[in-house]
Amino acid sequence: MVRQDLLAEQGVAVSRRTLQRAVQPYRQALGRSIGDDAVRDPPGRQPQIDFGERLVEMGGVKIKAFKFVATLGHSRRLHVRAFRPEK
Repeated sequence: MVRQDLLAEQGVAVSRRTLQRAVQPYRQALGRSIGDDAVRDPPGRQPQIDFGERLVEMGGVKIKAFKFVATLGHSRRLHVRAFRPEK
């Protein structure tokens, strides 16, 4: 989202990794100030799993797509998949 905003508003295209490195000191400072370490799980434990649905347009036709999102507890990395059937 931030990368898209930078491109739209400032005409600046940056990689995700460049943006992560640029904001890392701010995230660390914010995490310490709000007790972020107390919220995170140890590596390899307790991911957060979410399911959802959304109308998307494919070939000019709106269809319902189902999504699966897994967020790892420690690194907050995402794994996202979209499916046509709910099964």
